[in-house]
Amino acid sequence: MAPNKSAGKAAAKAAKKTKQADKAAKKEAQAIKASSAKKGKGKAAQDDDDDLDAILEQYKREMEANTTQTVTSLEAPPPPRANALFLASPSTLASESAHLYLLFGEYFDGARATFYNSTLRYDVAKAEWREYKSGEGPSPRSSAAGVAGAGLADGGGILIFGGEYSSPTQTSFHHYKDLWLFTIKTHSWARIDFKKGPSGRSGHRMVLWKHLVILFGGFIDVGIKTNYLSDLWIFDTETYKWTQIEHIDKDRTPGPRSGFSFIPCPEGAILYGGYRKDYVKGTKPKGVPLDDGWLLRMDTDLKAIKWERRKKIGYAPSLRSGASMVPWPAKGMGVLFGGVIDEEKDDEDLESVFFNDLYAYNTAGNGRWISLNLKKRKKGGGKRRRKAVEQREQAGDSDVDMDADDDAGSAGEDGVGEGEGEDRGVGEGEGEGMDEDKAAVAADDDDDPEDPAKTVPLTRYNAMLAILKNTLFIYGGIFETANPAREYTLDDFVTLNLEKLDRFVHLRGTGLDELEWLESDDEGDSESEDGDGGRGREAEDGDESDEDEDEDEAALADEEDDEDDEAKERRHAALTQAEKDALRKRATLFLGVAKDAARAEADVLATPLPGENLRMFYERSREYWAGTAYGSTGYRGKTLRREGFKLASAKYDEYRPVLEEVERIQREAELDAAAAAASKRTAMSVVGEGGRSRR
Repeated sequence: MAPNKSAGKAAAKAAKKTKQADKAAKKEAQAIKASSAKKGKGKAAQDDDDDLDAILEQYKREMEANTTQTVTSLEAPPPPRANALFLASPSTLASESAHLYLLFGEYFDGARATFYNSTLRYDVAKAEWREYKSGEGPSPRSSAAGVAGAGLADGGGILIFGGEYSSPTQTSFHHYKDLWLFTIKTHSWARIDFKKGPSGRSGHRMVLWKHLVILFGGFIDVGIKTNYLSDLWIFDTETYKWTQIEHIDKDRTPGPRSGFSFIPCPEGAILYGGYRKDYVKGTKPKGVPLDDGWLLRMDTDLKAIKWERRKKIGYAPSLRSGASMVPWPAKGMGVLFGGVIDEEKDDEDLESVFFNDLYAYNTAGNGRWISLNLKKRKKGGGKRRRKAVEQREQAGDSDVDMDADDDAGSAGEDGVGEGEGEDRGVGEGEGEGMDEDKAAVAADDDDDPEDPAKTVPLTRYNAMLAILKNTLFIYGGIFETANPAREYTLDDFVTLNLEKLDRFVHLRGTGLDELEWLESDDEGDSESEDGDGGRGREAEDGDESDEDEDEDEAALADEEDDEDDEAKERRHAALTQAEKDALRKRATLFLGVAKDAARAEADVLATPLPGENLRMFYERSREYWAGTAYGSTGYRGKTLRREGFKLASAKYDEYRPVLEEVERIQREAELDAAAAAASKRTAMSVVGEGGRSRR
């Protein structure tokens, strides 16, 4: 029986190798084809990514050499961008009060990312853009945080902190930890130096409360994994000093996150939602959109500051990330627009749902969400039919989650968009299963060229919002198409009167047909499959489509691990006593190093841990090896991962004798299996994999 069983196993392994060889040959041919198309630009990309610090230092020198301050009236609107700062002028000067400032941002054309350091001002009355330049100012960046206040500088000011800059191909990143003040009156920047303060970061948020600036959260992309932050800092604009708030119990605070909504209120600040990634051993990083709400109750005595959880009351937005929220001071509210949610269709596929709906959050009392709906234009005919439909809708509206003693939370209270029989959500359809009267009403609306719903902007995430008095301004953001798969950085400019809620006014159209996309559709599809095509819209990395390729690599790892104990012992027995003694010494030393919690993260990733086979080692350190392979080859996509697997396999082979000797030591010492497993889990908890995240 044994020979037959052995022969069957050998045949199965041979068939498995043949199948994998055929599949590998096919994919290698595809990789060669793609590589030949990208060979030229791959070398250029590597040159671009060599040293971000040197690039930024050179930029700083060039900027300082230009000592003349210039003001330029733009003949055309600014180029498309996302993750910029868009702020209403806080100035008390009559000549500056009706202005909007657009600062920094980034643009992606399908091949390269461009970061801006521009300081742009939009004059609402004249519909005119101006750009201000001087010898001193922040370097190019995106995803910075900023606040505007009348008392921050003479004539009002804007305070910004942090942000990020990346290489054109977005393979390496730099996080800023600088603080800058823009003075409205002089249109000039000044750097504020400090000794102790927040670390460099992106995706954080800031709020101005009295004379105190509040900073929370964000992320740091170290290339191997994304670290999400939950630290809380206060900057005193009178003393110019940062203070970290550390006395609050971490169980009573919002968890780590980036890309959340953060608006001021009389009590302090309101935090809503955000995004983070969870890292679990042996699995791919999983994006987690958040929808929890918090009140940061402020006090000039910083020791009295505390977080309070807020319940969801009224018509709240559905779960999403990448939404944008801006304070509406005239009403004591915040206004939220857009966003995206990635829903699992099955075990392998994700479907992204994008939004262009609009909500308000009333910060008073316990807080309340309000759905802001465009008013429907009154028409001469069909009043009786329309009224019947509205009565049935009102009678059947019972799906609102609110406290028993709360009033209805729809648009119309607090003087916001008062209308009758509105739909929930801007621009949303009536849904399926409508009766004949309802269908007739919908048909009337479809035929109406003046229907306000037809003015609703494109769905998007990471849009820039600002409010002047009672007018909402929406600028840019990211819009996606499914076929072909592309992420367009928008430059449309849209307004809405929040009191009237009558229709959106497009100051500049979508311009979608005018936007460049330099990557070919074939390349885009390949990149998307590889997990490199999507830029991480503050989004998950698109790794789901890599599973087939990852399974191939995992199968190869399993094959190399498929060795019985007898073969290991035969190999060990062939060693001389001196070789055995040297190996035992190496293994003992290795055990001590593996338990050292102070090891650098790169060292932990590059070295197998006791008890790991090749598959476990590769799954844990996949991103590290991909980055190492990219640095030496410039490859991308499947070819890059294949090179990364080769590097990981070679490193594991280097440590294989030591790992086998560690197992032998543990068996001889009769270590408790449970204790060994716990130790292993502890050691592995410090590592992970990941990439770009939602900001």
